[in-house]
Amino acid sequence: MSQPNLNKPNPDDLLADFTDRVLDGKTSALASSADAELRGLEETILRLNQAFPQEAPDEKTLRRLQADFKVRARKAAPSSKPAWQSQRSRQRFVLVFAAAAILAIIFIALPLLTLGNGSTQATAGLQPGSAILLIAAGCIIAFLVWQGRRK
Repeated sequence: MSQPNLNKPNPDDLLADFTDRVLDGKTSALASSADAELRGLEETILRLNQAFPQEAPDEKTLRRLQADFKVRARKAAPSSKPAWQSQRSRQRFVLVFAAAAILAIIFIALPLLTLGNGSTQATAGLQPGSAILLIAAGCIIAFLVWQGRRK
């Protein structure tokens, strides 16, 4: 078994000790270190210590920060309005009016489009002309809905 080298301290322990000294306010200078990585980390610890204030902000500052945060959070939150409450009321009105007009035309024109000699007895299903009219109306409604979608 090899015995660990007790003379050379671990770089992690050196960095932890340096950090403790900086946070306790005992040092504000770099420790003499030959290791470039350790020296860079010590510089980072000193910069972080200088960047952040040592004392907590007062109550007035805390209330202002909380109020600012709440305002920004409300502004950043997307509004979750349902589609029927959107600001496109004119487009919705036009779409509903067009659909109602198409349905009215279908119901008015459906009896007039019967084919044959008028002596149809107990005919089941749609007549060919009525089916074409229904398909055309469905296509128009689908087109209007597609045009009214949110882009």
